[in-house]
Amino acid sequence: MVKLLVKKEMKNLFRTYFINQKSGKGYSKGKTISFILLFVFLIIIMMGMFAGMGFGLSPLISSGLGWFYFAIMGMLALALGVFGDVFNTYSMLYKAKDNEMLLSLPIPPSRILISRMVVVFLLGLLYEGMVFIPAVAVFWISGGSSVVPVFPALLYQILVFLFLGIFITTLTCILGWLVALLSTKLKHKNIAVIVLSVVFFGAYYFFCTKLSDFITSLIMNAEAFSRNIRSGFYPAYAFGMAGVGDTLDTIVFAAFSTITFAICVYVLSISFKKITTSSDRSEKKKYTGLKGKRVSQYWALWKLEGKRFISIPTYALNAGLGIIIMPVLAVVLIFKAKDVMPLLEMIKTTEYAPLIPMVASAMMASIISVDCGAAPSMSLEGKNIWILRSSPLDGKLLMRSKIDFHFSVNAFPALILAVVGTIMLKMEALDMVLVIVYTLGFSYLISSFGMMMGTIRANIDWTNPVVPIKQSMAVMIVLFSGWVLAIAYPGLWYLMRSFMPPVIWKIAMTALLLVLDVLTYLWCINEGVKKFKEL
Repeated sequence: MVKLLVKKEMKNLFRTYFINQKSGKGYSKGKTISFILLFVFLIIIMMGMFAGMGFGLSPLISSGLGWFYFAIMGMLALALGVFGDVFNTYSMLYKAKDNEMLLSLPIPPSRILISRMVVVFLLGLLYEGMVFIPAVAVFWISGGSSVVPVFPALLYQILVFLFLGIFITTLTCILGWLVALLSTKLKHKNIAVIVLSVVFFGAYYFFCTKLSDFITSLIMNAEAFSRNIRSGFYPAYAFGMAGVGDTLDTIVFAAFSTITFAICVYVLSISFKKITTSSDRSEKKKYTGLKGKRVSQYWALWKLEGKRFISIPTYALNAGLGIIIMPVLAVVLIFKAKDVMPLLEMIKTTEYAPLIPMVASAMMASIISVDCGAAPSMSLEGKNIWILRSSPLDGKLLMRSKIDFHFSVNAFPALILAVVGTIMLKMEALDMVLVIVYTLGFSYLISSFGMMMGTIRANIDWTNPVVPIKQSMAVMIVLFSGWVLAIAYPGLWYLMRSFMPPVIWKIAMTALLLVLDVLTYLWCINEGVKKFKEL
């Protein structure tokens, strides 16, 4: 039974790579292979980044502290595994749409829970492997064979890779359980989930910004750090020793991971059914009588889109991260602009001076591209899309409301950052206007193009909202198209700088962006409405 449930979950998780969600027919082998290759390419990029980090720590291997090297890389793998998996776990374990259907069948809740945890484990292995596999490769490339026996060390490295994946599953499931438990008690549970996740994001990115200084300090004070880890956090020490082939510590780490996982399964199995079938709390209120306020169809649809945006934490986090990043960057610019001004003043004296506003616009566009919330918007209507289709509403208003909501969510923080950035970097008046117009135009393009691709590749047949939000081909196309367009702005001018006047290029690219805004909007209110009626 568990095997069948795991197979079902894996099919749901990766079906977008094999099946056209609109027609229900399988993709051709060529298209499926291209999707898989793109996915593999992204993983290889991440692995290359962590390989570079491993080479930065490689002096620990030659100095006889190979276990410390593995302890550090293991903690990074743990952090990435939990960070990458925790946002899926809550939705996958407790908020899947088929939970009640499965619980109504003669299937023990523990089997359902274990099958979901197996999928969480496999996803955790994927994230962990982006760090641990490069770490192992760097260890052997950097002379690991000269300090430890190859065969036993390699065998133990495979074992600790698997048992670290089990420990990652334990942590992510516990975090998902805590969030689910809190969600049954809190009045504004989705807001709480979003706030907690943002705090986690902030802590993670703060760590990333300090990582270079940390590695330098680590190399300089390796002995002191290693003593602290050995005495203060023994599981990390055991993991590191297992990485260099110590039998006893491999057993200790395996036992630690297995016992904590068993406790986790036991605790979750007790409350799994209760949490998944619990309804939202309702408060008793005395009826006072109110008059309903009549609003237009457009405004009602706009508010409905906003409610959905904040009601799904995964949606708000994946399609609204830039909303947080942009104001933070604006504050950083206010206090740190003086640190980069000497470099900018030097660039202004060279032939590359026109690149400054172009690169600034490209950076704005790259951040805005992350907030492609319009792309999964149509898919998130799910099976309830018939309500919209059967309602006496204008399809054009539906398209406009979705586009305008996601544009407004992006445009306000983007405008703040663009204005602050152009002022603090002391750009000329024309450049200030072009950067601001380009920023707002790009914000609208991501919304209208996202709505266009989201309608073309709508997937209303999902059991978990993570599928259209994080695994949708529409989201991937919009995200990468935005990045390509952003890079093309300064990149193409750099290649043509010998004959292309920068002012003409900046005006032409901004005008092109506005034309794309109009074209994608017209598609949405014409062809998009027809596609919507066929869903």
